[in-house]
Amino acid sequence: MLWLYRLLFLPVFCILLPSWILHMYRRGGYGAGFLQRLGVFPRLPDCPPDRRRLWIHGVSVGEIQMLRPLLEKLLADGRYDVVLTSTSSSGLRLARERYGQEATVLAFPIDFWPFSLRAWNRIRPALLLHGDGELWPEHIHRARSRSVPILIANGRISARSFLRHRRFRFLSGHLWNAVTEIYPDGPASTDRLLRLHVGRRKIFPLGNLKCDRQPFPPLTPEEREDMLRELGFLPFGPDGRPTPLLIGCSTWPGEEEFLLNVLARLQQLDPAWRLLLAPRHGERRDELQKLLKEKKFSCHLRSHGPAEGKSIAVAVLDTVGELSQLIRVGTVAFIGKTLPPNDGGQSPLDAVAASVPAVCGPSCTNFRDMVDGLVREKAMALAKSADEARDLLCELAAAPERQKSMAQAGAEWLRSNGGAAGRIYERIEFFTFGGGKWLRKCR
Repeated sequence: MLWLYRLLFLPVFCILLPSWILHMYRRGGYGAGFLQRLGVFPRLPDCPPDRRRLWIHGVSVGEIQMLRPLLEKLLADGRYDVVLTSTSSSGLRLARERYGQEATVLAFPIDFWPFSLRAWNRIRPALLLHGDGELWPEHIHRARSRSVPILIANGRISARSFLRHRRFRFLSGHLWNAVTEIYPDGPASTDRLLRLHVGRRKIFPLGNLKCDRQPFPPLTPEEREDMLRELGFLPFGPDGRPTPLLIGCSTWPGEEEFLLNVLARLQQLDPAWRLLLAPRHGERRDELQKLLKEKKFSCHLRSHGPAEGKSIAVAVLDTVGELSQLIRVGTVAFIGKTLPPNDGGQSPLDAVAASVPAVCGPSCTNFRDMVDGLVREKAMALAKSADEARDLLCELAAAPERQKSMAQAGAEWLRSNGGAAGRIYERIEFFTFGGGKWLRKCR
């Protein structure tokens, strides 16, 4: 099966190459580390006998952020050399900014056997951990051939990906069963893995890494004023009250127009309302500028720098990795990719950790377990349609006591669902220092 994959990889890759190049050109940033995608890595020094090298991979920004509590534990331990890779240019940029001084940060190699072989010969890890369910046959084969344990943290199988896995069960089952241990992100993923005939003894419900974060401390009035001014908003309305702010979290096409309509409705009730749009893909900035101009909303792009001295209606957060901090100035939030025709949903955890009450649209299949738990604890509102989402946002905007109650419920939900990083850290320690057939030193 592996040789068939190798034979088919190159012609299929060449067919898809033009569309891939166009996509990468639009996204930008893929020039940095391009040779690393071909496996041209620097040769890393050998590990001392008392240390182990870990290869940790996160596909994009979301996975790099999710891995943060685990990475902090590993880097603080002192016994690990961490090689951190990412596939997307934005994820790679964030990884370099946050961990470039403490870890070796590289672009993930294309899964063609010469590239993968070269990368493995340079890195020579003692353990491989993926912060997602992205499995590449050549990459997995390299780990297996070297007896390197493969751990999957937050192994998520969405309803859509489950259909693809089931359609190609002969390949999917082979890959999943080649993994040493899988830590699913919730009961739904566990059930789907079992339905794909993944061995039950490989599956360990250690919790969701995305929940392993502490709520942000509340902003002081001065901090909130400074952040609002930097975005281009006046910190106080005409009546002297703090400026209320609606936030669109990781929005997708169609949802920005929806939020502009919500903003117009809120401003009929209180002209002080403002909107912070954080599109999932910052390269859509030109499209959003055109939309805002058509709708006659003044705006400022975050990529243009601080907007000191401006007074605008809408700020566009077209940068990477800032939402988790800037969301703290919000009053209410909407979770993106949850209004049809979009499907799947983005994580609501930035809003929960920032104590900003949020509304989610109906299409949230990627985070269904999480959303259901938050709704059950009254820490979040789930709409059945776009109209209901608009009404819920407006109702929540006018109910400060409910906002406070939802924020408190969200903080409690985070506390009760945390701890996954510590449990996964213990499994890594077992495989790297605990003895048995998986004990491997860096060669």
